[in-house]
Amino acid sequence: MNRRSMIATGAALVILLGGVAGAYYYVDHKKDNEEAAVKEEKDALNLFSFDSNTVKGIDITNSEGHFNLTLDKSGNWNIEETDYQYSFTPYSYYLNVIAASMSRLKADHKADFKEGDMSRYGLDSPVTIVCHTDDKDYTLLVGNSSATEEFCYVMIPGDDTVYCINNDTGKELQCDISKLRDPYIFKCDDNDIIQFSLVHNGETSYDLQRNFDGDAIWTMNAPETDVSIDAITVNTVLTNLVRVQAGKFEGFTKDENELAKYGLDKPAYTFTAVTDEKTYILEFPEFSEDAEEVWCYDADSCAVCSISINNAAFLSGKWYDLTAKQAMREQFMSVSSLEIDVEGEKHKLSMDHEAQKYIFDDTEVTALGNDDAAANFEYLFASVSEMEHADYRDDVPEKMGKPTCTFSYTLTDGTKRELALVPIDDESYWTYIDGKCVGMTVNRSALESKNGCKNYIEILKNEIGN
Repeated sequence: MNRRSMIATGAALVILLGGVAGAYYYVDHKKDNEEAAVKEEKDALNLFSFDSNTVKGIDITNSEGHFNLTLDKSGNWNIEETDYQYSFTPYSYYLNVIAASMSRLKADHKADFKEGDMSRYGLDSPVTIVCHTDDKDYTLLVGNSSATEEFCYVMIPGDDTVYCINNDTGKELQCDISKLRDPYIFKCDDNDIIQFSLVHNGETSYDLQRNFDGDAIWTMNAPETDVSIDAITVNTVLTNLVRVQAGKFEGFTKDENELAKYGLDKPAYTFTAVTDEKTYILEFPEFSEDAEEVWCYDADSCAVCSISINNAAFLSGKWYDLTAKQAMREQFMSVSSLEIDVEGEKHKLSMDHEAQKYIFDDTEVTALGNDDAAANFEYLFASVSEMEHADYRDDVPEKMGKPTCTFSYTLTDGTKRELALVPIDDESYWTYIDGKCVGMTVNRSALESKNGCKNYIEILKNEIGN
């Protein structure tokens, strides 16, 4: 190759390499610009980013009115100011959800917005949410869900863009009263309730009161008074009660015509629960056995909601469901003697608790040096004081028949008490406690079973040689 050809080839290579470099620079620069544009577009979809724990106040304006809410030191949200005509307890958990959702709010994309067509997005009368922090206020306008319910439309004041956010998040931020209102029927703990009652069509099903005299003791005010209450059962009822949440929430009303739609204009049930701070009065209509829910009216807040039938067991309860399982229970250390007459066989248990002396009829059991005999003395006492009752019946006889079994207590303070059993048939007895029968029955098996008093009488007689 001659010198001229070599120069020409070199020049061509220089030009070619320069073109490649230029093309590479152009492509690389274009890619950077595109990536920057994509990042900018993505960043534009990050609507808010702040620490939700710094939110100390929230303002909500929806179709129902304006609500100014503040967070107290206990972590509960309270309504400070509102133009809403009904008062209610806000749901603190839900308010925390709003703060958390706002603090990390991202849009999926921007809507194809046509200026002036705000009604298409429900943004002509949006829900307005303002989260207040010490540094800044964050405001969001929330519109409708899309036709496919895939997205919800939102805007930020001062920005003409309509954003599409996840529809589930959007529904949370639409702030219906049903979401703002605490769903729990009772805003208290079970230990706060000091009295509760149920009246069905004018008749008291039960009325109980907690009395504080050292330990908290439940007593019945009506329809019976001289019955022993099973504290465990009562506590279980109250524990379940304070967990009851509203199912459907229909709103607030005082209108009799509106209440009539739910059978609440003339309620059949009135349930009352009293705490030191508040009295709850709930009204319910009649409901069928196969109902899945029952309507409820809160007479204080004027709220209409439903509760599931599984949570409404307290409406079907009777006073005797809350009584102790024992026919008549007396504490061993509170009794000085127990006289037993079972179908003509009579025995007497005497106890000197200070001297730790047990006497069965004329035999001092504790002097025998027989631990089994002493234990069976106590078991015999328990077989009477722990004797379980059976059902309650309504066909209580007007006059007391002749008892075939009596158990007569003398308490350490001198009080006399008696449990008498009057035969109903060969298998059951009416129980008369201090001469009164409220329908409680005892099965014969309670006397004759392995843990019955007849069995322990025979065991103790054999051990002391009678």
